[in-house]
Amino acid sequence: MNTTDVLMLLETHKNERGIANWNKLTVEEKKLKSFGIGLTQLRKLAKKIGQNRELALELWKSQYYDAKVISLLIDDPKHVTE
Repeated sequence: MNTTDVLMLLETHKNERGIANWNKLTVEEKKLKSFGIGLTQLRKLAKKIGQNRELALELWKSQYYDAKVISLLIDDPKHVTE
């Protein structure tokens, strides 16, 4: 699985209500985008993806909050420094 695959997976699970809430809570000029997916669902998706250090590093560079959360969940905990 690569970054594009993960972003497509997130797109298929997007939640319009979550997106609306995200847009209310973020500062416009520093805004990350979001698919509005809850943490429980993100954990399930991360489990499906499996641990992958290289993919985690690529997802961390994404402009999507949900992708950054997935990156934290699939990364090797021994290598997480930030």
